[in-house]
Amino acid sequence: MHTKQELDARMQEAGIQPLKKLGQNFLLNPNIVDAIVTHVKALSPSAVVEIGPGLGALTDELIVSFPSSVTLVEIDSGLVEFWKKRAPLVQIIHSDAMSVQWVNLGIPDGACLVSNLPYSIAASLVMEITLQAGQPFSSMVLMMQKEVASRIQAAPNAEDYGIPSVVVQTFWTIAKLVDAGPQDFYPVPNVGSRVITLKQKTSTLARQGYVEFVKQAFSQRRKKLNSNLKNSYPKAKIDEAFEKLGLSDSARAQELSPTQFEEFYRLISV
Repeated sequence: MHTKQELDARMQEAGIQPLKKLGQNFLLNPNIVDAIVTHVKALSPSAVVEIGPGLGALTDELIVSFPSSVTLVEIDSGLVEFWKKRAPLVQIIHSDAMSVQWVNLGIPDGACLVSNLPYSIAASLVMEITLQAGQPFSSMVLMMQKEVASRIQAAPNAEDYGIPSVVVQTFWTIAKLVDAGPQDFYPVPNVGSRVITLKQKTSTLARQGYVEFVKQAFSQRRKKLNSNLKNSYPKAKIDEAFEKLGLSDSARAQELSPTQFEEFYRLISV
């Protein structure tokens, strides 16, 4: 399904129109589809989960490549019925992806999550999956608004470097796969998109505690890091971490790399 005519036919078959409230912008560009599917195949995942299959630009190719191991998560009831008829052997979960408890779905470890994410939930969903204990994904291939992808990939001292940058980079290795322009979708969005790949790192960090630490560190960006932390952690531990990491007293959260954040947290958690 790579033409507007094919898309129209499927919308008619499903009895739907794109819903702005669900962030439905359907991918049409076959080159982007090929890039995503080729990368997912190279990962050799145990299973593939797609959030928001929509009308199937990606889904058709994923089902061909992984005929017995695709799970679809879709919130739109019209599209759920569409996929039940079109792919009766595929597991379809009628749910908001933000409320799914992934550990309860029986998806094997080593799975890959694939999605053309609605812009409104992209950053929140990546954070939610990162923090959800027992989630089965060792990799993710996600399309999102380019601005959100830039925020997740941002480096220290960049204007958009913040909590998502630190947390996601701590637990995932992130790379850009391909960019997509507004013309690659229907309806045409007013922003550009980017596909990023994420491979999970091995980590023993206490994730919830770590995230609270990072949030506290960034609570007031203009303040010094030690000022943001002083009411939540012992001063002696903060001073020790500053010394061991070689940080100046005037250091601010946005100056620390994810690796430094991780080391800082380990030092104050002992």
